[in-house]
Amino acid sequence: MRKYLQLLLAATLLTGCSFAEAESNKETKPSETAFENPLKKNTEVYVPNPQVSEDVNLKKAGDSLIDDKGELTLKAVKEVNKTFQVNGIEYRVKDVKLLHFVPDYSLIDFFHAYTHDEEFDFVKIGVELKNNSDENYHFGPVAMVNINDSIHKTWEDDFYLEGLNGEISAGQTKLGNLGFIVEDLDSLEKVEIMSGDVVDDSKKKVADPVKLVVNVD
Repeated sequence: MRKYLQLLLAATLLTGCSFAEAESNKETKPSETAFENPLKKNTEVYVPNPQVSEDVNLKKAGDSLIDDKGELTLKAVKEVNKTFQVNGIEYRVKDVKLLHFVPDYSLIDFFHAYTHDEEFDFVKIGVELKNNSDENYHFGPVAMVNINDSIHKTWEDDFYLEGLNGEISAGQTKLGNLGFIVEDLDSLEKVEIMSGDVVDDSKKKVADPVKLVVNVD
């Protein structure tokens, strides 16, 4: 019961967060302005994240790469490809991954806002949003994540900073990822995802949160 109360609270918090992001950057992490990729705001083409190595070529557990952002290793992956229709918004969860990252020294200051470890595991959730309606809405694809029934993260912990929360205009498509740093995990067993409410421009709730449980084989 406590877990679901936490999930419900997170969804409520994200509803307010959507408007706050549209109006101000006061609550962002100190390093967000410097590192956030502005092309992620309103694009149908995925642009590589400026602070995390691209993992598209990592197909199976144990695959790794080294580039100018650091060393990235895939520990687990689950293709989800689950689509929800939420009051005109098409919301798709593409995949869930567990990765290990050793960031380049040049990125240490950025990651110190999230962890003091020099290398870490993180859970990455790939999503795509499309507003098929004629109305502008506010929506956050991930309000809270419950990992292995023991690790709880909220939208505030996301370090990908790809502008996926907040306003989604009529006809707009957003795609990208959210990443949540976790303590070392021997295995990724289950990821529970809860979105925010869908809210219109008058701050009226028009749809309930999406809830999805992903069991990782």
